[in-house]
Amino acid sequence: MRQFVLFIFCFVSFNHLQAQTLTDFDLVKMEKATDYKPAEPFVLQTANYLLAVPFKKDSKDRLNALRFIGKWMNGTPDYSFSFTDIADKIGKENYDLIGQYMAALAKYTLENKVAARDTKVARLNAMITLLDYCENKDNNMRMSKQLKKLAEARSKGELEKSM
Repeated sequence: MRQFVLFIFCFVSFNHLQAQTLTDFDLVKMEKATDYKPAEPFVLQTANYLLAVPFKKDSKDRLNALRFIGKWMNGTPDYSFSFTDIADKIGKENYDLIGQYMAALAKYTLENKVAARDTKVARLNAMITLLDYCENKDNNMRMSKQLKKLAEARSKGELEKSM
């Protein structure tokens, strides 16, 4: 019985550790159009990682993860991502928030492939995920004035209209 309990404890601990680790990005090739579909599980894992760990400004893991997601978003032939006015909604030149938004958008898109075809739906859900992340004080992410206004709009049930 003790061995069984020890086995379960080790298994759960290993899976928890594994969920908080990143892919070796050098092993995931995204050079041709056909490379992007097989990369999707790694992109989702990376987005989940970024949205599960507290923000650290100069973290190499974070920067590499954002580069990886950005490369996928720019090259995938299966999805189209636009960030034209999102900087105005989040905060101009607030690249930390924009990076977390990218992770949230990639996550929503890959988990909801049919619904994500509607860019308004995808953007709204990515914003909700970003707000959830930022409102969790443990994540150490400061919200911009613009993002605080969106959080206030969400609390009033007016987020979609504010976007």
